[in-house]
Amino acid sequence: MKIFFRCLAFTCLAFMTVSAQQIPEVINDKELRAWANDGDADSQFELGLRLLTGEGLKKNEAEGMQWMEKAAAQKHLRAQFVMGSLYEDGVGVKKNDAKAFEWYRKSAENGFAAGQHAVAMAYDLGRGVKLDAEKATEWLEKAAEQNYPQAQTALAAKYERGVGTAKSPSKAALYYLRAAQQDFVPAMSRLANLYYSGTGVPVDYRRAGAWYQRAARSDDPWAANNLAWFMATCPDESLHNGEQAVQLSSRALRIMDEAGEEQRYEMIDTKAACLARNGEYLEAVLWQKKALALLPADKELAEEDRRNLETEFQTRLKLYQKQTPYTDTEPKSDSEAAPLPQDTILQEEGIPGAPAKPKGNKGKSRGTVV
Repeated sequence: MKIFFRCLAFTCLAFMTVSAQQIPEVINDKELRAWANDGDADSQFELGLRLLTGEGLKKNEAEGMQWMEKAAAQKHLRAQFVMGSLYEDGVGVKKNDAKAFEWYRKSAENGFAAGQHAVAMAYDLGRGVKLDAEKATEWLEKAAEQNYPQAQTALAAKYERGVGTAKSPSKAALYYLRAAQQDFVPAMSRLANLYYSGTGVPVDYRRAGAWYQRAARSDDPWAANNLAWFMATCPDESLHNGEQAVQLSSRALRIMDEAGEEQRYEMIDTKAACLARNGEYLEAVLWQKKALALLPADKELAEEDRRNLETEFQTRLKLYQKQTPYTDTEPKSDSEAAPLPQDTILQEEGIPGAPAKPKGNKGKSRGTVV
C-alpha cells in the first residue's frame, strides 16, 4: 500500500491568510496614508501589507514592516501574525525565529487561529522556542476548536501517530473529516488513506475513492498521484480504471515539471503501476526501472526505508515483466475502527447505493466518482 502526502508542517502563508480581509482597493494611497498617520490600526495594517507585497503601491519592505509593526503594537491580530511571518522569513527585517515566535504568540494569545497554528508549528519544529510536542498539541486544539482546517489536519496527524498526545486513529479520522469538509486538500487525502487502510475507520474503498477524487480536483500533484495509484492498485478490482489512472499520473508529473520540481521516484513508480493496469507492460517496465534508478538520489531517505522501497520496486518490476499488474494487499480494519456518520461524501458525490442524505443536509453533488 503506497499513498504519498505533503509534509504536515503547513507553513503559515501570512499574506494569503490575511488578504481576504483587506481594506477595499478603491481607497487610494493618499487616503490610506492619512488614516494610517492618524493612528487607525486597520489602515496601518493595509498600508503595510500593500508596501510589503507591492500591490497598488511601489514595493518597500522596510517601510511596510514599520507600518505593520505600528498596527501590531495596537493589538491588531492579523498584523501581529504577519509580523511573525516577516521575522520568520526575513522580509523587511533580519530573520529571527525567536522574535517570530513572540509575535505569533501574541496573536495566538489574543485568539487568532492562524497564530495559534503557527505557535503550534514552532513548538513542533523547535523553531524559535524549545521543541515541545505536547504544547504544540495544546495550541493546535485551540485553533482546531475555531474550525481552522490546517490546525485540524495537523492535530489529526498527531492523533494518527501518537505524537504529543495519546494515539487515537478514530479521533484522527474525525479531525481529518472536519478539515476535509472545508475543502482542505491535505485532509481529504489523509482521510481517504484512512478509509483505504482501515485505520480509525472501517475499510471503505468507495469513500476512499470519493475523497481521493475530490482532492485530485485541485492543482496538488500528489493528490492526482494518489488517485492514480488508487485506480491502478485498489484491492477492489471493480474500481480499477487503467486509462484514467495513466492520465492522472501523467498530470501529476506534468504539474511537477511546470513548477520546476525534480522528478520523484514515488510518482514514477505510480506511473509504472498505472501503465501496467492499462496493459502497457513494456512502458511499465521502463518506468519502473527509472523509479529504481532515481531511488539512490534521495539522500534524506533512511537506509532501511531505501532497502524496503527497493524491494517493493523490484517486486513490481518482476510482475510487469511477466505482464501482470500490481494490486495492493487487502487491509484489515484496526480494532479501534469506527464509522463516521458525519461523512456524507457518498451522498454529495452521488455514488450509487449511498444512503440517503440526512434531512437538512445542504451538501451539493459534485458528480459520480467511481
